[in-house]
Amino acid sequence: MPLVLLSGYPCSGKTTVAKELISLLEERLEKDETLGRRNYSIVYHSDQSLGIQHGDYANSKDERKLRSEIISAVKRDLSARNIVIVDSLNYIKGFRYQLHCEVKNVSTTFCLIHTMCPVDTIHAWNRNEDHEAWDEQLLEQLIQRYEEPNAKTRWDSPLFPLLTTEDSIKDHFEEICSAIFPTTARNGDHRDPLSKALQKPNSATILKPASQSNFIQVLDADTSAVVRKIMDHVKIQQSIGGSSSSTRIIVSEITDINDDRCCFVDIPSSGVTLPLLQRLKRQFVNLNKLRDMERSRIVPLFAEYLNRNLNNE
Repeated sequence: MPLVLLSGYPCSGKTTVAKELISLLEERLEKDETLGRRNYSIVYHSDQSLGIQHGDYANSKDERKLRSEIISAVKRDLSARNIVIVDSLNYIKGFRYQLHCEVKNVSTTFCLIHTMCPVDTIHAWNRNEDHEAWDEQLLEQLIQRYEEPNAKTRWDSPLFPLLTTEDSIKDHFEEICSAIFPTTARNGDHRDPLSKALQKPNSATILKPASQSNFIQVLDADTSAVVRKIMDHVKIQQSIGGSSSSTRIIVSEITDINDDRCCFVDIPSSGVTLPLLQRLKRQFVNLNKLRDMERSRIVPLFAEYLNRNLNNE
């Protein structure tokens, strides 16, 4: 039956979220007679259960093997009665697309839970003695290589972003159940909403009506795009041996500096790093996630926030 995929940085709280979700699902299956009659089983896969080591992420050859392990487990267990939960980094969009294709092959349902967490908190949790710590250098590499989910793509939708330092999976549980379980129509027949949608091309790309959940997705996506533009420019400057003087980077679609709609970020002479930008981005998302601002205001406000804080670092 459904595939529930978790994705996020190492030590971003994926396993904690997965275990809480399993507990909630077990309670729902026990109490809901309609679901209980279908005899669903929950199958949980993680790096640990599949024998995947942290070091397997260090080189592309070993990483291809671990992705094959996950694919094989999904192919084996995805069925009409199994709820398959995959707790792993799943940070490559092409790999998430492969898993989504497996879902389509068996005409079942799917959702993606994106665990978000400030980088400084990730490093603190990594030093926790309750689990095997990641090598700090590998941890930084995986953070930089991470390809964030995009709710506009069918293989990342429906997407449930979760700021694990503050949010709870309980906040999204009813929406997750609506996405992965069949619903009972008024006439009494059972319909699987996503299976029905999968029969129609591009149905999964249709966004839900505006809601707090969708706003956080848009907020995260637009601020991530700004960070990528800045880092792309920084990499180009580094490759050509750019000067150490401050740099102005345009981060909006409007590139005419004389246009009031043009947004830019002034990079200090000391430069910026990806972890710093990600930390500021997480702070901005956290500060604004309860607002319902127009989308056109996100990039200008984020650029202003960066300009104010980069000069204070």
